[in-house]
Amino acid sequence: MQVLVSKYAGFCPGVKRAVKLTLQHGEGKPGRVATFGPLVHNAQMIEHLAAKGIRTLDSVADAPEEIIVVRSHGVSPSVMAALKATGKNIVDATCPFVSKIHSIVDSLDNRCLIVIGDAHHPEVQGILGRARYGVSVIEDEDSASQIHTDLPVTVVVQTTFDQQKLKGILAILQEKFQDIEIHNTICSSTRDRQREVAELAKKSDLMLVIGGKNSANTGKLVAICKQSGVETHYIQSVSNIEPHWFSNVFTVGIAAGASTPEWIIREVVDMVMETNNEGIEEVKEDSNAILDEQSKPLGVGDIVVGNVVQVNPDEVLVDVGYKMEGLIRKDELSFRKVENCSELVNVGDELEAEITRLTEDLLELSVRKLTQSKAWKTVKEAFDNQTSVSGRVVEVVKGGLIVDLGLRAFMPASLVDLRFVEDLSQFVGQEVTVLVIELERRRNKVIVSRKAQLMRETEAKKAETLATLEEGTTVKGIVRRLTNFGAFVDIGGIDGLIHISELAHHRVEHPSEVLKEDQELDVYVIKVDAESERVSLSLKRILPDPWTEVATKFKTGDAVEGKVVRLADFGAFVELIPGVDGLVHVSQISDEHVEKPEDVLATGQVVKVTILDIDVQAKRVSLSMRDAVRTGKKFAKEERHQESSIGATIGERLGNFFDQEDE
Repeated sequence: MQVLVSKYAGFCPGVKRAVKLTLQHGEGKPGRVATFGPLVHNAQMIEHLAAKGIRTLDSVADAPEEIIVVRSHGVSPSVMAALKATGKNIVDATCPFVSKIHSIVDSLDNRCLIVIGDAHHPEVQGILGRARYGVSVIEDEDSASQIHTDLPVTVVVQTTFDQQKLKGILAILQEKFQDIEIHNTICSSTRDRQREVAELAKKSDLMLVIGGKNSANTGKLVAICKQSGVETHYIQSVSNIEPHWFSNVFTVGIAAGASTPEWIIREVVDMVMETNNEGIEEVKEDSNAILDEQSKPLGVGDIVVGNVVQVNPDEVLVDVGYKMEGLIRKDELSFRKVENCSELVNVGDELEAEITRLTEDLLELSVRKLTQSKAWKTVKEAFDNQTSVSGRVVEVVKGGLIVDLGLRAFMPASLVDLRFVEDLSQFVGQEVTVLVIELERRRNKVIVSRKAQLMRETEAKKAETLATLEEGTTVKGIVRRLTNFGAFVDIGGIDGLIHISELAHHRVEHPSEVLKEDQELDVYVIKVDAESERVSLSLKRILPDPWTEVATKFKTGDAVEGKVVRLADFGAFVELIPGVDGLVHVSQISDEHVEKPEDVLATGQVVKVTILDIDVQAKRVSLSMRDAVRTGKKFAKEERHQESSIGATIGERLGNFFDQEDE
């Protein structure tokens, strides 16, 4: 039979801290220390504390003890004020994760508070006492759907709540409220514990979950195991185990709640192993290794893992399961220069660090030293093999950027991109992939190049594009550069040229008339020369042909206006519509002799022409300015003739004069 023990079994960092504070204050002082309410939800642990003279009190008014420890669940401000009013020494052992919730609630201004959790749990009771603008407690989707408020909403979560159950509740709240601020305050230890127990249950034929009957987090572990379908037993100690449970069982999984002491877990593991000795010794050693891990003597140079329990501006405290918290000074967190440690870590974060100093009253750690040691190995391998590495740009300095590769790497400005970058600050915060081009361990010198990596990627992409690109096809591209003779378009690692004559059906003086840099477009592949790595492209060939409109818009004999777009010795080209030019032969410009078209015409001039002939197939139009002028003169002559005729004879106009003479 195989025994699998959860690596997260037993006290969480918050409970460890509370127990440690209580035992430290009670050491050698029996009868002088008490806890306000049960320190943890575990009967055996409460008995253990009682044996050391540390009582559990519901009221401290008449208690003789001088020191009162506030349990890890925390209390409301009014309860804390009442405790302090007694004049006793109050030791606050509130879990840092719970304190974080208190800070969130205390900062709320005109917002309704929703607490997701068990309304009767002491942690939730302590949170409720801080709400100022209305509060509701919900623990399932039904209660979530019944919440009503006109205020903006802020959500916090009991630190031991079921992570999977939370998702459904949050979905309903997000649908109900538009202005909602969600803080998932389930502690990292709870999330890790629940996730690992779910995986452990899948591997086991039988699950034993150890914890007090009134332990909320243990109850959730039991529920998670049962959801997987595995046979699960909720036990408080070894005395609850029935030997017949293990009949025909090959793998037993053992998990424990956050309030379960290590010795209870050990007793259960030993009892299960003794039930069936067949092939058990190796597993027993592995299980003991998990349980004994925290009891190994520590020394300078050892690597430890722990959870951040306190973040101060210049230092961080980490619970590594030792008799005291580890201290990490700001400059030992990272090579990065920051004003406050909170810029790098948060309470609850898991850190791996190296012990740099250890005395009776001080445990100093360094994350930076360990991280850099590991990073040097990775960076050297990348340098030797010329493989890429990734890191975050953290700072702009004189001449370039600083990249965090676990160690400080410098990237010169000239090696940031394929093209010159004027504003380097745009890269701060970005994750970049680089090549290590220079490395010197003795001087802590690491030079990296994003440009070299981009060139490598471009070359690979270019080779792929040239191998698959076919003439006569249409591909997508991005305009990279405009010149007097055309536009260069990136079609995948290689820039193809659209000659200016291939930009449009009409005459283009400069590519900027029809394109702009970084514009995305489709282009037609005219020719591919893989050997010289040249590609000729066309935009004109995928645009509608304006000559298809000529037959319907114009006919021979039409008098139209057009713009002179080009002058030649033999005549002038006049644009009728964009992409369709007609020729006015020099002999058709005027009735008078014209030596050169430029003597009487200028590019851009608008003129009237008559269409002499249209050949759509040959894409030719013959025009005449002379005929247009003649037609205009003819119309003008007729108009003048009509104006000079008054519609009466001379006799009719002078008739009255002769009549007057006779009289």
